[in-house]
This record gives sequence, C-alpha cells and structure tokens, in this order.
Amino acid sequence: MKYKTLFYFHILIAACSTANAQTARKAAAIKRMTDSLTMEGLSAFAMRYPQLRQAYFATDFIGKADVKAELNGKDLYEGKMNMTRIRSNFNVPISNWGKNVVTGTIGYQQQHFKTTEIKSYDPRFSTADLSETKSTVSLSASFGRSDSIFNKLIFYGLGISGVTDELSSIKRLNYIGSISVPIKRNETSALTIGLVVIIDPSAIIPAVPIVSYWHKYKASNVELFIDFPSRVVLRKQFTKKTWATVGSELGGSLLFFNLDQPSLPRNSIYTNAEVRTGLTFEYLVTKKLILGMSGGLFTTTPSRMFDRNDKPDDYFFKAKNGSAPYLTFSVSFLPFLKKL
Repeated sequence: MKYKTLFYFHILIAACSTANAQTARKAAAIKRMTDSLTMEGLSAFAMRYPQLRQAYFATDFIGKADVKAELNGKDLYEGKMNMTRIRSNFNVPISNWGKNVVTGTIGYQQQHFKTTEIKSYDPRFSTADLSETKSTVSLSASFGRSDSIFNKLIFYGLGISGVTDELSSIKRLNYIGSISVPIKRNETSALTIGLVVIIDPSAIIPAVPIVSYWHKYKASNVELFIDFPSRVVLRKQFTKKTWATVGSELGGSLLFFNLDQPSLPRNSIYTNAEVRTGLTFEYLVTKKLILGMSGGLFTTTPSRMFDRNDKPDDYFFKAKNGSAPYLTFSVSFLPFLKKL
C-alpha cells in the first residue's frame, strides 16, 4: 500500500507538473496572441495616423517660388527659391505600466535652399546665386496617462523637447502639456476635444485648442479626418495594401543661423509655418514597411529671423514666399518594437 500510495503521489506530481506546464504554455500563447492583436490594431491605427508610426523617412523636392525679403523693414532682394529637404523621425517606446506610457522621439531634418534670379535693392547685397544647407536634430520625451473623472475617460500628457544643430548643446527647449477628452465614439464616427499648453519663447500663443474628428462613409469606404490644427484629409482604402489621402497638412521648420555681420544678432532663429495641399498614395510592401509618394501645392507663411532670445514678433529679417509645387517620396515603418 505504501508503494502504491507513493506511485499515485508521483503520478499526481507529474500530472500537476504537466498541467502547470500546459497552463504556462497556454498563458504564454494567449499573451502572444493578445500582443499580436494589440500590435495589429495599433498598426491599423498607424496607417491612418502617420505620427504613430515607429519610423518615418522622407525626401521633399519643392519647386521654384517667388521670394521677396526685407531687412529691418526695408526691401533687401527678390528672386526665385527652390528647396530640397530630408526628414526623418523615430519613436522609441521607453516604458509602459498600468495607465501610463513614456515615449521618446528622435528627429532629423536637413534643408537645402537655392535662390536664383536675384534682384537686389541694397548695393551691399550681391546678386549672385545663394545656396545654403542647414540641419537640425530634435529630441523629445513625453509622458501620457489615461484616467477617468465622473466616469469620463481623460488623457493627460506632458512633454519636453529640445532642438539643436550641434552635438555640444541643446539650443532650444520647450515644454508641452495637454489634456483631451473623447466625446463620442461609435462604429462610424469619433470626436475628441482638448487643449495643448505650450511653454516656448518662440510660441506666438501659449495655448492651442485641439479637435480630432473621424467619420467613415460606409457606402464609398472613404474616411474623413479633421485633426485641428494639423490636418484635414479624406482617406480612401483601395485594397488591404493600398490607400490614398487627399487634403491639407500643417507643418513648420526651425533653423539656426550664426550670422557674421556686426549690425545683426549673431545667434539667430529662422522659422515659418507650412501648408501642404495635395494627394498621397501609400503601399504596404511588407507587414511593417510602407512606401509613399505625394505631390501638390506647398505654401508658407512669411519666414522670420530673430535673435535667439527674442520673440518672433521682434524679427529683423522677413521673407515672403509664393506657392510652389512639391513632390515627396517616403518610407515608413508601422510599430514593431512594442506597444506605444
């Protein structure tokens, strides 16, 4: 009986071990499946919202546009300017626990300007062609949290961002706080509103309202995205791997200049806002790789140059640019590291 009891005891231990192993394997399989479904859902979301993609690389070719520049309120020159730009952005998930997430972003931008057919209004300013290449690197870290108040979902965000054109220091820092509240969500539409507070010496206004609205027209399989103030586009899915968007997107650039002119600030910032209006076609090459091509009309607000410690309204140089056609080629990757 003793040996029989021991025999059954060992059988029980073996059975429990097998059951535990099977349970562990099952739990691991469920987790892999859940993670896979989560990443699949996030990938589908990132197809519609490019800012959520893990990595993005693009080259812009912007045609000739009329440009007229002023220095200290007086006409300086006019001519034709075209631009080539290389852009890249990489999102790095840092930590994710509970309702909180920390993400880092690394960005790089290189711009080459060429101005020709120059007509000078100042005898000290040459009519020779101008050519300038500038690069900037941006680093940012953001913290996000989802919570609820009175049974209403709320998203909070805090971020810090630095921009520079050298390895030894960060030349420009800004801080951002945000809060957003989903108002409506169903099968065909969603609405979120919120507010972004900006602490930046060059910010024109300290706070910007944000509105994100999505609607799907089932009959035509067209989606409308209104993400104020960044974009208004219509998106059409043709196949599982191909889609196109048409509309307008808001962007901007910030460059640093070290001027060697006694009468001008040595350390200066050059900035403007840009609007791209056109058509974008994208193709999903692999599970994570997207190739894109877009073209249309490129329009900018007047560019301003001012001392690094001043406000944009205290500019000493101003350039008005006309509209020009643009063509962009892009390569981007859907999230592949882990949940963002």
